[in-house]
Amino acid sequence: MKFRVEQSIELRGDVIVFVRKLDESDFLLSEDPRLAGVGVRRQVSQPRALTADGAPDLTVFAFHLVAAGDRSRLTIGQIVELT
Repeated sequence: MKFRVEQSIELRGDVIVFVRKLDESDFLLSEDPRLAGVGVRRQVSQPRALTADGAPDLTVFAFHLVAAGDRSRLTIGQIVELT
């Protein structure tokens, strides 16, 4: 499953990476999920994002990095694969 990195933030020592799903299909998290080789927690959320016409944007997801130090390995605009 491919995603484009949209933004990352640090919140209370936790790094959250916001990505946009580029594939149409659904996805499942593996036992050891990774975005471009970067470990992410086995939780995913869908932030409250809107499209240009004000409808909910159901293609944006938020992943929490396992190690905050990996933040620099994911850059805005980068196309990443979830494995």
